[in-house]
Amino acid sequence: MITALTIVVLTSWSGTARADQPNAERTAAAANTDGATTELPMVKPPAVQNDASEQPGFDDQMASRAPGLGRVPGRDTPRLIYVRDYSGDLLHRRSVTGDWFGLRQDLMENGIGMEASLTQIMQGNLSGGSRRRFHYQGGLNIVFGLDTGAAGLWHGGLLKVKAEGRYGRDNNLFTGALMPVNYDALFPIPSEDSMHLSEFFYMQFLSDWLAVVTGKLSPRENNAFSGDETEQFLNTAFNINPAYATTLPQSFLGVGVLLIPHKDVALTTLILDSEGRTDECGFDTAIEGGTSVFQKLEVKIRPFGLPGNQRIGWTWSDKSRAILKQDPRRLIIDWIKFRLGLGNRPTLDQAGSDWSLFYDFDQYLYVVPGTQDRGIGVFGRFGVTDGRVNPVGAFYSLGLGGKGLIPGRENDSFGVGYYYLARSDKVGPIARRLLDNNEQGVELYYNYAVTTWLKITPNLQVISPIARGADCTWVAGLRVKMDF
Repeated sequence: MITALTIVVLTSWSGTARADQPNAERTAAAANTDGATTELPMVKPPAVQNDASEQPGFDDQMASRAPGLGRVPGRDTPRLIYVRDYSGDLLHRRSVTGDWFGLRQDLMENGIGMEASLTQIMQGNLSGGSRRRFHYQGGLNIVFGLDTGAAGLWHGGLLKVKAEGRYGRDNNLFTGALMPVNYDALFPIPSEDSMHLSEFFYMQFLSDWLAVVTGKLSPRENNAFSGDETEQFLNTAFNINPAYATTLPQSFLGVGVLLIPHKDVALTTLILDSEGRTDECGFDTAIEGGTSVFQKLEVKIRPFGLPGNQRIGWTWSDKSRAILKQDPRRLIIDWIKFRLGLGNRPTLDQAGSDWSLFYDFDQYLYVVPGTQDRGIGVFGRFGVTDGRVNPVGAFYSLGLGGKGLIPGRENDSFGVGYYYLARSDKVGPIARRLLDNNEQGVELYYNYAVTTWLKITPNLQVISPIARGADCTWVAGLRVKMDF
């Protein structure tokens, strides 16, 4: 799930907080993270990291889609930002703008990374839903990272700044589904043309087993096969677990601790502002508003030598929210009394806390020999909630994903997934009239790499919406992503 704070990214680095770290065995083992994700393949030991085709972008690493470690060839300083090769002609380099006449490479080798991408999506209902019309929406991501060790400042520090923007209209409100069919359109602010800083945080490793982080954070999932809306699934159900949606905001001020008792085990703990927003600094609500707690245990496994990850965790919030089970008769009577001057303005019944439990996994079934992230595997998510505030009582999703299985198409990827959510049994009569007992859907996509920096993805979703009386909705989409 959420490697929420982009910390778990660095789990494999943990044993190298200093070049002279005494725990050399843990350091070497941490570097050899042979698991994989589609967006951020886990990496081989530093000695074999010179193949740029196997290296992820530094934003992916810092977003903790998987832990990783890189080194500048010929140096001893451990890296928190990968050194990638941006050179080459237009059709073969890793980004449209290349290496900026060598400047980009020099900056990255000295601990400064800058990346940007533009994602454009055309999506609409083929049948069902409330509107048969295609909508165009785009999203821009700009990321800056500073590795203090590689920059010659001090070891073990990482500063990350991420700006996200969106424009255009999306199809999320026209399907009758509770799960938005375009997760990319939710950032930074749903249905609003804007650009904001969604992340601005600093992380510091204090030892080979302990790191702390503070700042503005944005939760992202780190599932190998479903967690990147710009190249994998578009539906929200395959990007986050909706069980924690009412306890974790999209962007928030927070502090956290990462414990790494073993090279394959990481425990993340966060305390954060329940009322965080991407378009606000959050200092006022961080002190006076609600507080959330997030904790996740992640364990790497390798059955038959194949990489996989198991994650389990919980969230809790003391933010006061309106409960779903409201008594309409009381509200009507209180309103009449208020209009007659016999009482106060009616208010909704509130819940003083909310919680969720979640579990997710990804597991490779086959890895192409000699590669790290090319292969095929399965994934899944499960979650349960308190149900008083969150309309989702229980949720699960299962699917299949893969990358680079076709000879000559090493950068292509694909996926097919199914999700099911059960409506909370604690909703009131009003919600029961509006919502069916459940929602389920299927999505499939094929991500075609025209070049390394240009990818085109046709996408199809079939959804049985939770809105009562809504027909089965077929949603088609086409996504284009460019890396700069």
